[in-house]
Amino acid sequence: MEPEHTLSSYKRAIKDKADYIEIDLQETKDGQLVAIHDDSVDRTTNGTGYIRDLNLDQIKKLNISKGQKIQTIEEIVKTFKLSTKYYIETREDKNGHITMEDQLVKILKKYDLIDHNKVVIESFSEKSLQKIHSLDNNIPITRLIRTQGVRDIDDNALKNISQYASAIGIKAKLANPTLIKKAHDYGLKVNVYFTNSDKSNNEDSLIRSSYKIKVDGVFTNNPSSAINLLPKPTE
Repeated sequence: MEPEHTLSSYKRAIKDKADYIEIDLQETKDGQLVAIHDDSVDRTTNGTGYIRDLNLDQIKKLNISKGQKIQTIEEIVKTFKLSTKYYIETREDKNGHITMEDQLVKILKKYDLIDHNKVVIESFSEKSLQKIHSLDNNIPITRLIRTQGVRDIDDNALKNISQYASAIGIKAKLANPTLIKKAHDYGLKVNVYFTNSDKSNNEDSLIRSSYKIKVDGVFTNNPSSAINLLPKPTE
């Protein structure tokens, strides 16, 4: 496995025929958008501190395993250009403010990713996604929903989401045929994701189960395995 959110991990995903490379965004102290899942550098680098308290020059001095560095979203897009598709996650800051959307959309337009249908934006933040939609309603959007949100979802919620999004993303364990049908009735695709508690063997089982109930897509760290688990035409 390659270190997460690095150029080597994205190259591996492309080699393994992933439909998209997934990029989680955080914003630095000096307003740069970088690819990292956590809000701090502690877990994945040899440094410490919150992304929001570090400027890009400080972050670029940190090392990830296998000689990799934290990348800005523009560095990633400049590297791969139109050769792949991008699934990008935005988020609110610690105070619930949204600040990254304008810059992100400018970068996507600069490299023609929107016009060439090369990008999807996802988020747990409805505010962020609605802002993206207001900036360019041609960008496909996936509304990520946390566990409690899935349990509470109803027709009104799905109707609201369908006003700005084309898909929802939920934890694989919570997917079921009833929810999938209801989402489809509102024109929403259903994609599923896995957490660190879903060990590799369990994830394979969950992927098989997800395929059986006909989810529209899966987020996984192992795309080659997910592809191999796809049902054969006779299944």
